[in-house]
Amino acid sequence: MTRITSLLLFCCCTLTLIAQQGTPGGTDRESGRFALIEAAQRELLDSIYIAVTGNEHAYINGDEYFLYHFRAKNKPLLYYGEDRTSEIVVGGRRFSGLVLQYDTFTDEVIFSEIDNGFGNSRYNISIKPDHSGSFALFFRTDTLRFRYLSAADTGQEIPEGFYEIAYEGPTRYIIRHRSVVHQRNGIDEYFYSPVSYIRTPDGYRKITSGRKFLQLFGDGAAEIKRIADQRRIKPGKVTKRQMKYMLQTYDSRRGTIRGL
Repeated sequence: MTRITSLLLFCCCTLTLIAQQGTPGGTDRESGRFALIEAAQRELLDSIYIAVTGNEHAYINGDEYFLYHFRAKNKPLLYYGEDRTSEIVVGGRRFSGLVLQYDTFTDEVIFSEIDNGFGNSRYNISIKPDHSGSFALFFRTDTLRFRYLSAADTGQEIPEGFYEIAYEGPTRYIIRHRSVVHQRNGIDEYFYSPVSYIRTPDGYRKITSGRKFLQLFGDGAAEIKRIADQRRIKPGKVTKRQMKYMLQTYDSRRGTIRGL
């Protein structure tokens, strides 16, 4: 199993070596050393050392994430304040035991509150999407698995970005966890407003009201309604768990489903 080490281990070791070099001198020499340290810190934001396995080193590229919402009571971070563990797949390798946040307004995956090694500041790192094709958030009562869907993946029927893959079979059910912004007393507040889609043979379609939801299935609408009626599910007020059940049952009755 990959052993996850400190996110800043590499940088801290480098900075320690820099700080130890040289002999006591004048102010110019001290200033020079601090300049080197600051340069190393900035360089860290472009290449974050996250793990060591044997002699191999794995990197994730990212940029500093600024807490633009620090004044807001309603944060755009998904399930802000709830305990979670996380994992991320980078370059085909899976790293677990991390703590990630997801910004539903800017569509960013974030390593949050990483100690900079000096004890007086903390970093938040936004991972570049092309280096994080998928990630997962594990909460006590739910698991959310995300994948980055490009225009090539979706035929440009929905916006590019990270989607929760809530169910994947012949029919796919995905959720765009997003926020919309409104000002209150001069402060931007971010309100959670997810959008759900299903993919049928006709492509991706947004889930709206109950009647329109049934129409998305074309000649399969009667079967979906039958499944919903059997479980007393109201299509207009369906939960994620109920939606997954309906689609899995629907796919099962219409053919063999593909494993997740």
